[in-house]
Amino acid sequence: MRSVTILILTLWAAAARARVAIAAPAVGTQAIGPLTIEVTTDAAKIDRVEISVDGTLAGVLRKAPYRIAYDFGTSLDAHTVVAKVYANGYTSTETATITTASLALSDRYNVDLVEVPLRVRAGRTLRAEDLRVRENDVEQTISEVRADRGAAQFVFVVDRSLSMGDGRLTAALRAIDDASKQLRPGDTLSIVLFNHNVSRMRTIAHGERVAAVFAEVVPSGGTSLRDAIAAIPSKQRTYAIVITDGGDRNSVASEEEALRGISGTRTVVDALVFSDSRFLSRAAHNTGGVVASVSRDTIARALNTDIADINSRYTLVYQSHGTPNGWRTIRIEPKTRGVEVVNARKGYFAQ
Repeated sequence: MRSVTILILTLWAAAARARVAIAAPAVGTQAIGPLTIEVTTDAAKIDRVEISVDGTLAGVLRKAPYRIAYDFGTSLDAHTVVAKVYANGYTSTETATITTASLALSDRYNVDLVEVPLRVRAGRTLRAEDLRVRENDVEQTISEVRADRGAAQFVFVVDRSLSMGDGRLTAALRAIDDASKQLRPGDTLSIVLFNHNVSRMRTIAHGERVAAVFAEVVPSGGTSLRDAIAAIPSKQRTYAIVITDGGDRNSVASEEEALRGISGTRTVVDALVFSDSRFLSRAAHNTGGVVASVSRDTIARALNTDIADINSRYTLVYQSHGTPNGWRTIRIEPKTRGVEVVNARKGYFAQ
């Protein structure tokens, strides 16, 4: 009789297990560029839903609909999407996994997606038909204009040279701690310090404070600004925010080499400068970023404004066609009265 009771309880527990499914993207489809990832579940008392792509956390949701915007980039590889549902006070966990399709060699001509971050003034939400895009004077078809920027990599490139003394470096690190509160689920935060040498990128974990991590760093040495910019990884959507006195006395990379390194389709350079920098003005102009002059007392407010501006930007998406490799000039113009394009990426290098 006891064994029968155990069998009944086991069958009841199996029947009560919640169902979890990834509704989008579909299994075996190709995932390229910005797409929606959607999770469905009949679980009760859900605590949180975690969505990961290729082993990296992409988003955390606590309320239905369990849906995020995610940029799969232009990789030809398959992607693994995992949804993990925690419920009943984190006492139960259910997981769903799908794998998207990789692209065959014959499909490669069809993956040159271009994302253009831009700032626009308009009396209503922007639509694709409100804008016109030309690449090297060849008209392109806009596939999407998004009001949400999606998850992104934020890399703060911070000058630690001798000229960042007198409290400038300390103020910069504290400003990053304060402004990082505006980052969204799925965003990552990293720091690159540089003087005449460029440090390895340091990822800041949730709960860490930048000012504490680099508390022992003392301003010293020269400045390799261009080398620091050229070293920024940009395989995913990246906002590179440079904080510097603006000078450069030690870089190996030339202006053109550094500009080529960051003028891909997925990096936007913003800069907060204590003095003018022609190079950073060019980098921001090319990538659709902005440059702001700051002091030790105003940097925190300026950085918070910059992050708020990034969070409110649009992203325009089109598939490039009809232009050769090399530098491709992008020109975006309004087609609708009452729409003003304030700032946008001016072009990118294609190889």
